[in-house]
Amino acid sequence: MFLSLNKKFFLTILAFFLLSAGIFAIIFNEIIGKKISEEHSSIVSRNQYVIDILNENIMLRKKLNLLAPQKIRQIDGNLDKKQEELSKERKLNEELNQNYNESYATLAENLKIISLGSILTLMSLVILWFLLRRWVITPIDKLILLSVAVANGDFSKRLKTKPKHFTDEFNTLMTTINFMLDNIENNINNIKEKEVFLQNLIDALPDAVRIIDDDYNIILSNKAYNEHIKKQYLFNKPKCYETYDKEASCPCSSAQYICPIKELKQKHSNNIKLIHYVNNRPLSINSARVFLNGKQGIVESIRDLSENVHFSHQQKISSLGFLATSLAHEMKNNLGAINLILDGLLQKYYPDTATPSEKQKYLTLISQQIKECIKVPERLLKLSRNTDQPDNDFNIASNISDILSLLDYEIKNKGINLIKNFSNLKENLCGNETDFKMIILNLVQNAINAMPNGGTLEVKTNTAKDKLIIDIKDTGCGISEKDLKHIFEPFYSTATTKNKKGTGLGLAIVKDLTAQFNAQITVSSHENQGTAFQIVFPRQKT
Repeated sequence: MFLSLNKKFFLTILAFFLLSAGIFAIIFNEIIGKKISEEHSSIVSRNQYVIDILNENIMLRKKLNLLAPQKIRQIDGNLDKKQEELSKERKLNEELNQNYNESYATLAENLKIISLGSILTLMSLVILWFLLRRWVITPIDKLILLSVAVANGDFSKRLKTKPKHFTDEFNTLMTTINFMLDNIENNINNIKEKEVFLQNLIDALPDAVRIIDDDYNIILSNKAYNEHIKKQYLFNKPKCYETYDKEASCPCSSAQYICPIKELKQKHSNNIKLIHYVNNRPLSINSARVFLNGKQGIVESIRDLSENVHFSHQQKISSLGFLATSLAHEMKNNLGAINLILDGLLQKYYPDTATPSEKQKYLTLISQQIKECIKVPERLLKLSRNTDQPDNDFNIASNISDILSLLDYEIKNKGINLIKNFSNLKENLCGNETDFKMIILNLVQNAINAMPNGGTLEVKTNTAKDKLIIDIKDTGCGISEKDLKHIFEPFYSTATTKNKKGTGLGLAIVKDLTAQFNAQITVSSHENQGTAFQIVFPRQKT
């Protein structure tokens, strides 16, 4: 219960006054009142004694009238003594009455003095209360109003102070508080200006940036990060782990995403670089340790690698297009000319096709092989088509056969046994045909590179109720368990870990392209036992 100082002072003065008046009344009644009462009782007793003597005197006079004269003299002597005593008692009675009157008058004067003293005391207390209210309570009320305003975040309020000849502690306190609020307001304005500068600074960064404290709270982010949220790569949530999964209630486990905060604590390092796949998009996470208000936090720089992967894919296709164009100019014309010469020789010297001679058979075989060689640049030209072409229906088996034919020389050169098993040769898929060929090309090339000393390469297709399944298996060197979970990350290559050439973008491109088909790719591998990739496409409805 709140009780203001004003009420406290008033109630204290009133209680003190009532208590003093009560104590005084009790003391006055016990001392002066009893004394006056005793004196009054004494006077009453003496008056009664005199009355009794007078009555006795009257009785004696009545008896004298009946007595003999000889006894009158004796009685007169006794009467004179009685009269002397009576006069003495009368004087004493008069003195007592006078003393009582004087005591009563003194009591009345005392009562007047007490009343005047009480009035003066009450006036003193009222004046004291007024001064306390003016000098203490009013300044405290002003301080309370100011503190409430400051607690609500309003630092513009100030205490009004007037110049005085005499100042007290409250004047000094008010002046000091006003000076303190001026400094606080200036500091807050400086902090806000720095915050605006910092926000503009991080907003100018092209990468998404967010700052996370030790409790996984996102306390600052930039415009690029908000763009990520708008693109639905991340969710707009206060906790960092909720941005990946809006229904998450605890920090990420190692099975989902590697937590930079946990990694930095465990490794005691100042920075770390990770790749997180969010909504089928590879995000490069660069995290560095920072200290926020004495507590540890991290600053994260997030970059979407989808564009880099797509650019690399386009660059690779562009290189293939340039290669295909070069091969078309260098090979197709020459091979076409040779083929025309062979056809001319066959038509001129071997017109009979019913019974071909041995030379005719060899020339015919050479002509057929040259025609097959002419198909190689044609396949490259198909592979290097612009990936922005509209989606269309294409045959799965035919496209896989084209890629295998393109790599046939390399397969045979390394002594690899190729097994093809297509369950349905007429199965079609809707999408970008070039992207599909790029998926198969990358996976088959990786399988060939994994078997430098020969092995078995199996490519097969299968169908389910609503799925198209493509399996590509090899018996090569395999992938370690440590590298297996990173193979789809951009710029991560198992070839580079084994001192071989590799950009680390092949499987990242495959992952990106399969996502564009709404397909799922999985991998299983054991070291020195081989690797198996499986791609599951949604089956086209007829």
